[in-house]
Amino acid sequence: MNYLEITVIALALAVDATVYAFSYGLVLRQGRGWAALWLALCVGVFQALMPLLGYVGGEALRAVVSTWAPWVVLTVFTVLGGSIIYKAWQGEVEENASPEALGICGLLLVGVATSIDALAVGACMALGNIGGPQLNLPLAVSIIGCVTFVCAMVSFHSARLLHHLPTQWLETAAGGLLLVLGIHQVFVVS
Repeated sequence: MNYLEITVIALALAVDATVYAFSYGLVLRQGRGWAALWLALCVGVFQALMPLLGYVGGEALRAVVSTWAPWVVLTVFTVLGGSIIYKAWQGEVEENASPEALGICGLLLVGVATSIDALAVGACMALGNIGGPQLNLPLAVSIIGCVTFVCAMVSFHSARLLHHLPTQWLETAAGGLLLVLGIHQVFVVS
């Protein structure tokens, strides 16, 4: 298994959850410790589950698209990476986080919303050679979930210290990483 590639993917996938946790950390005033823990746990679990589901779906499609798999991976990563970069520079205001701690429904919605792209990455893991030819799927999705958990915790708690930093550069870097991984899949791996 290629640990560097999985870690880069994990960092790129964690950006949405990190940005949300950062904004949530800026506005939440009470119950911060538990709120940060529950938020980080929820986004981490969803970031681990979605690639797993995507991988299962990708395995079902492998026989159909096996000859085009590297190009499918390039297309998906280009669309995801381009979308992340585009949204980063649109000046969209993040949804206003509630000054109260999120309930179960709110946490589940954030978990799903920040991990949709991980579903596509999981399918690409099955279709391409992402993570290496000896991919250990349980370990790979655990790394993705743990990286997201740590990034969300750190960004939530650093929100008050780093509130002046623009998130566009973080999001642009994440989108760029996905573009590079897609190009790598076509021109180096295949």
